[in-house]
Amino acid sequence: MSKKIRQTATAVRRAAILAATLELVGEKGVTAVTMSDICARSGASVGSVYHHFKDREGVLYGLYKDCFDDCFSQLRTAVVATTEAKSGIKTLVHTYLDWVAANPVRAAFIYEASQGTLLRSYQADILAFKGAFYADIFAWMLPFVESGELLRLPPWAYDAIIMGPAHEFARRWLGGMQELAFEEAKNIIATAVWRAVSLS
Repeated sequence: MSKKIRQTATAVRRAAILAATLELVGEKGVTAVTMSDICARSGASVGSVYHHFKDREGVLYGLYKDCFDDCFSQLRTAVVATTEAKSGIKTLVHTYLDWVAANPVRAAFIYEASQGTLLRSYQADILAFKGAFYADIFAWMLPFVESGELLRLPPWAYDAIIMGPAHEFARRWLGGMQELAFEEAKNIIATAVWRAVSLS
């Protein structure tokens, strides 16, 4: 078997294991999912799962990163394509909430998995891939900060102010508290966030 074929087979097997894990998380909740469940649903042997992910925490980290990779890819593509501060900030909020609406099981999983010590062995890796994403977003923001269109704040403050309201709404919406129509809520949040970081 050629190296390329082996790599393809590995990628397919990993994807199948992660897809099975996501289904199980949606059905049972992350804390109830066992390695036996994952093997049975994916059709992979115990040895195969351990080979690809090392242990249960490794599987959950793999799913966590896969979810964020998908979300961050959409956010990055949408935001860096904008050329105005206002449209970019609003696009960041809209695109994230659209992703949540289109991927409720993935979104609920990343919120649950971000709490406590579920992925404690992978904290450095998580900080690294999240940091790379935020670096791209902050690089897009910098010219608008320099021109005086956006407030100059530490990076952690931008995350809290820009994404905090979207995260809070997403958690409420995923939990069934849907007081507002989704599109209306998106516009309210995006407008409020823009006013919070804009100097114009």
